[in-house]
Formats: sequence, C-alpha cells, structure tokens
Amino acid sequence: MDKEMIKAFAEKHEDIRELYEKHQCLERELEELVKKPYLTTEEEIREKQIKLEKLHLKERIFYLIKKYQKEGG
Repeated sequence: MDKEMIKAFAEKHEDIRELYEKHQCLERELEELVKKPYLTTEEEIREKQIKLEKLHLKERIFYLIKKYQKEGG
C-alpha cells in the first residue's frame, strides 16, 4: 500500500487520519535521532520503541483500510 492510498483513506476516515498523524510524528522523531552521529543508551532505546510503535500503527492502518475496502468505502 502506498502513501497516496493511505492519505486518501485518511481524508475519509478520522480513525485512520489519527493513526497516520501519529505515525508521521514518530517518523519525524526518528529522523531527528538518525541525524545524530552518536546515540545515548536512552536514545537507542527510544529509537527501537519508535520503530515498534510505527510498525504497530502501520499494521493498524492497513487493517482499517482493508476493513473499509470490504465495506465499500
């Protein structure tokens, strides 16, 4: 599934929009960590947490999109 499809569903469905916005927020936070030449132990832990959170959000978004596709909308 591509970002355009996700954005299209996010425009129609508030639950998907909220999950997508959280995902994007985590993406920005992760980008800031990746820019650093060195991560503290806490930052490394946070990086792993962010990646897991993003994965769970993405899975939830895909689940909802499939559900809405089956419902016809």
